[in-house]
Amino acid sequence: MNNDRLGLGVIGCGVIANLMYLPLVNRKIHGCMVELAAVSDNVAEKAAAAAQAFDARACYSDYRDLLAVPGVEAVLITTNIASHAEIALAAAAAGKHVLVQKPLAETTAEADAVIAEAQRAGVKLQVEPSHMLSPLCARARDVIASGALGTISSVEARATHSGADDRPWLFTRAGGGSVMLDMGVHALTWAASLAGPVGRVAAFTRTTVPTRTINGQAHDVDIDDNVALLLEFESGALGNIVANYTTIADQAPQYSVYGTEGTIHVGAPGSPFQLYVHKEQYGGSQGWLSPTLFRGHKARPVTETTPYEAHGVQPDTSLGHFVECILEDREPVPGGEFARHVLEIMVKGAEAGRTGVAQQISSTFKPLAG
Repeated sequence: MNNDRLGLGVIGCGVIANLMYLPLVNRKIHGCMVELAAVSDNVAEKAAAAAQAFDARACYSDYRDLLAVPGVEAVLITTNIASHAEIALAAAAAGKHVLVQKPLAETTAEADAVIAEAQRAGVKLQVEPSHMLSPLCARARDVIASGALGTISSVEARATHSGADDRPWLFTRAGGGSVMLDMGVHALTWAASLAGPVGRVAAFTRTTVPTRTINGQAHDVDIDDNVALLLEFESGALGNIVANYTTIADQAPQYSVYGTEGTIHVGAPGSPFQLYVHKEQYGGSQGWLSPTLFRGHKARPVTETTPYEAHGVQPDTSLGHFVECILEDREPVPGGEFARHVLEIMVKGAEAGRTGVAQQISSTFKPLAG
């Protein structure tokens, strides 16, 4: 590719694409002009509307037509979950770099196929969510690596809301709907980013709200909309994960790490990052410490010099990271290995919920440095 210009194709022109990605295209990212070369959606009207609103050079109702466009060098896949693997596999085979919305696939076999094809084709594969790029996650990893928390004993993570009332496919198995794959992936990504690979999972799963009103019409729900997972990490730490579409109100998604010498709360009410240290071993202070700024995390009384601004959490940073990895020939974060591990936890978590039997996790990943 020309390092001054990258032709981007967006496959899927629904809510996620319109809110998170399309407004960010047609501008320079890391000195490279990222141009919206084409969009596609199997609802032709959506593709046409997105093309007009965001100045795409072409629009299609079949993603295969988009993949055949020579000017498309990389693609964003923002379709429903059931189609992620099929489209990602085709995109990699067509020689396109791939950024796919979570999860990578519905099954580990599908994920393995996508990862293998991306490696064969020599293209970049990045999978949302990009929580481990968050400055909050980076700071937490640094604290854990410093030893300030002592031995990590447990992790808690929640990813919950009341469920989308405009997308019926989220509540049907045929459409790829799954609260585990849609919401559990957020909590599990945070947990694994902070505590490392998981070795075993147990679960309870329920359908708490069997009928939903979506777009003004009643729909039967044939997925689990309420799940709780218990994790055993390879390190020996334990984890408690909650994901559901049954939470009417919550103050914030919260991710907590508990150690023998301290505690971290990420996303805690009142402050996005709170740290408790038992001894005067972190910046010469002890007790609860909170940042005064979201960007940079300059905390009182802790003094930090690490440029956390280099690690972003917003969608533009996720897309920016993708573009940067293409330009500099680096492996994206998170890549296929991590996404596959989280997917296995979710797939086997669902199986554990059905059978009542804890499941071993066979995959692993190399954690990021602090």
